[in-house]
Amino acid sequence: MHSVRTFSRCLVALLLITPLLACSSGQEELEEVSAKTTTSDIENATVFQETNEIIVDRIKAEDTIVVGVIIDEENLMSPHDRQAGVSFVGEMNKLNETGGILGKQVTVIRVNSESRLSVVDAAAKKLIEAGAQLLVLTCELDYAAPAIRRAKEAEVLVISPCATETEWATGAVDKLAFSMTTQAQKYGVELANILWDEGNRTAGVLWDNSAPETIQECSAFKSRWRALGGRTTIDKAINMVTATDIINAGDRAKTLDADSIVLCAFNRVGTLALQRIRGAGWLTPVIAGLTMDSAAFRPLDISGIGDFRLLSFASTSNDDPFPEVRDAAVNFVSVDGVPPASGRFILGADLAKLWIYAVNAAGTANSVAVADEIKSLDSFDAVSGLISFDGTQSVLRRVLRILKQDNGQMLFQKTWEY
Repeated sequence: MHSVRTFSRCLVALLLITPLLACSSGQEELEEVSAKTTTSDIENATVFQETNEIIVDRIKAEDTIVVGVIIDEENLMSPHDRQAGVSFVGEMNKLNETGGILGKQVTVIRVNSESRLSVVDAAAKKLIEAGAQLLVLTCELDYAAPAIRRAKEAEVLVISPCATETEWATGAVDKLAFSMTTQAQKYGVELANILWDEGNRTAGVLWDNSAPETIQECSAFKSRWRALGGRTTIDKAINMVTATDIINAGDRAKTLDADSIVLCAFNRVGTLALQRIRGAGWLTPVIAGLTMDSAAFRPLDISGIGDFRLLSFASTSNDDPFPEVRDAAVNFVSVDGVPPASGRFILGADLAKLWIYAVNAAGTANSVAVADEIKSLDSFDAVSGLISFDGTQSVLRRVLRILKQDNGQMLFQKTWEY
């Protein structure tokens, strides 16, 4: 699966999507992207390995800085994990091409966690034995737990590009554990601030009750919305079973008639809700929170999607206003053969830049020293913009993007810094 044949297929896929991207970005920019995706990029790409393929003695003999990436490539968590993981690998490959760090190359060992605890545990054990000074882990604390336990015992730095549990921010996960995002509640608050700032005063609220993150996101939205003086026309929990009936009832009661509908949902429930809202004939503008920003979401899955916006970490349409984001997308292509499918990809690039800075500042890749450097930062100029941990171990402040649907693509509309 990871042979030259696979890379050939990836290159073919890249050629096939080029015309699509040209629609939003211009042919000239795309030719530049293609030119940057060189043969050396493909050769340098790190492929994921089975745990039994990690030969500890061989890795130690190479005298490199070892980094492990344990993320889901294909199962439950892959729509959220994989984009950031690939992006991180792309940044590390670029680092190696420019000479590495502290006079050494970085060996990135990428393991498909499959969202299986046994695989995560076995991978973490091997990687730590091989001398890993950083483990990049899944977005979900429950699945990351075996690796965190081993990392804690060995005092190895752990960073998740996208974990949102409160325990990361407080340091309860571990003194050497960080996340590049924060609790879903914070993004719900900002969603309310965005709509109020735009002049919205009424909102319909539909929230996916099958996951804690979506519940928390809309709960925080509603609390902030009320505090601002906003009015809610509908406030209903939905899931794959109930969404159709609830939205049909909202249609009959005209409660879908608002300045905007706020949707806090993961992809499956969010897509169904949008299909039912538009299917009922409502053209009310809809804005979805960050929980819906995943590689699984496709605007073309919703017929007549109309006025739909999405809160995201970055634009993937080669139109993000930050040049480093567009460069990170090129590095992503060099690994995966296709452009990123979700703004979450940028979290891996942010993570890479932060780690590289901290290693250089510490003058060592030692986990404890690097963690101390990260904790000492008041703010940091990441790939996606300025970020801040605000004295915690999760990124509490960052520059978000609002994307707007246009002909089946999510295009950059504006940034939102908080």
